[in-house]
Amino acid sequence: MIPEQKELVEYIRNHKLVNYSLIANFYDINNATVSALIDALVKKKLVVVKKLGGNKVVMIREKGEDNE
Repeated sequence: MIPEQKELVEYIRNHKLVNYSLIANFYDINNATVSALIDALVKKKLVVVKKLGGNKVVMIREKGEDNE
């Protein structure tokens, strides 16, 4: 089941450290789908993606936070 953007934002908000694999496993979708969903949220400036080791960690964007 592919989540709606609002649902995905809530999932990320409720889990402090979320990577692409956790999202993929939770919603039973592949990492490419997760990547497309997260890219859309990044473009809307709702989330930020940070590399932590070999993982891409997704976090809710704080007001005034710049990712670039």
